[in-house]
Parts: sequence; C-alpha cells; structure tokens
Amino acid sequence: MRYAVLIVGLVLAAAAVAFAQTPEPVPAPTPTPVATETPTPTASGEPLDQPSAPPDFAAIDWRRSQAKGSWARNGRLVRGVLLPELGEDFFTWDPIKNQIPNREWRRYGTDRLIRFVLSVIHAYRLEHDGAQRIGIMDLSRTHGGRFGPEFGGLGHASHQNGLDIDILYPRKDGTEQRPTKPSQVDRELSQALVDRFVEAGAVKVFVGPRLNLKGPKNVVVPLVHHDDHLHVRIR
Repeated sequence: MRYAVLIVGLVLAAAAVAFAQTPEPVPAPTPTPVATETPTPTASGEPLDQPSAPPDFAAIDWRRSQAKGSWARNGRLVRGVLLPELGEDFFTWDPIKNQIPNREWRRYGTDRLIRFVLSVIHAYRLEHDGAQRIGIMDLSRTHGGRFGPEFGGLGHASHQNGLDIDILYPRKDGTEQRPTKPSQVDRELSQALVDRFVEAGAVKVFVGPRLNLKGPKNVVVPLVHHDDHLHVRIR
C-alpha cells in the first residue's frame, strides 16, 4: 500500500512540474484597419475634385450625334443637338439679319462640338473675369448638308456635318455685337480665345488675315472673310 501511494504521488508531482513549464499561448495581434478615402460625390454624382460642367449644359437637350460625310462634301448630321439662342457664357448672332439671336435651323451641331465649344468658352471667361459673353454664329443646318449662298450671304463651303462653328471675336468696346472692321476687335482677348481652342484640340481655327493672330502652322490659318469671326473645326 505504501508503495502504491508513493507511485501515485510521484506521478502527480511530475504532472504538476510539466504543467508549470508549459508556456501560455500568446494571442495573435488584431490587425489595424486601414482607412480608405472615397471622393464625396456632388449632387450630380461627380467627385468634388472634378471640374463642374459649364452652367449652359443644363439648358441643352443632349443626344448622341453622328457626323456623316465630310465638312464640305456630301455631309449630313444625324441626331443633331440644338444650341440654345442665349446662355450664361454666349449669345447667338444671325449673320444675315445681323441681330441676336441666330435662327434655330442654323444652330445645330454634334453633341461633341457643342460640349467642346461651351467648355472652351466657359474656361476662357473664368480666366478673363468680366469679359463679355462670346458670340456664336452658324453651326450646321438641322440635318446638315449644303450650306451655300442660297441660305443667305456668302454661305459656307463647309459646315455640312455638325463639326464646324463660327465664333465672333470679342470687341474692344465690350458690346455683344459682330465687329464690322478689324479695329473693333480686341486682339489680346481674341488671341486668348484662339489659344484655348487650339489647346483643347481643334483641328482648324480659321482667322482673319488682318488680325495677326498666331498659332500652330496648319491649325491656325488666316483666311479671307474671317476678320469678323473665327471658324473652329473639331476632328
């Protein structure tokens, strides 16, 4: 009996020593969550760090347009977008009646052309605080096609597929009218406008030969009958 008690005591003692020497498990560290930032959208759904659209966009009935054919031959405009007669940054001018506004059937272009032009004009007026609104004359007819002398004045050799637009130069006196001679044109503001169209990607900007406006060769091109307006064409 004494031997049995002794053996049990030795077993219990060995177990106690083994338990005391076993290290306690160390819990794994809890990973720290990484904060991520998501741009807060504006009411229009655009992130706050994105530039807002020009205010005149809201007044336009947008739809996806197609420019068919060329600017000057067999051109036509499919689902053209109508430029409003007036906006915060622009007014339209009828080149035949010489008055505001231009007639509706002369104010159609592709959606890309109208977005392009109004974005450039808006950026230009933000840079030149207090500058007059920019005058816009002819784009294309409602469905494009020929826009020759039978439609008034000298007509247009191009303007057939919604990718061309005529823009009045800013005047020195700040009035919203078509300049009738080069001396009325504000050449500094006109050059700034030309520069912006070029930087935005216009493929042609035809300018008056007597205005001495500059730009990349084969993009900014002096052309007769353009001393009162510049002609912008997009790709």
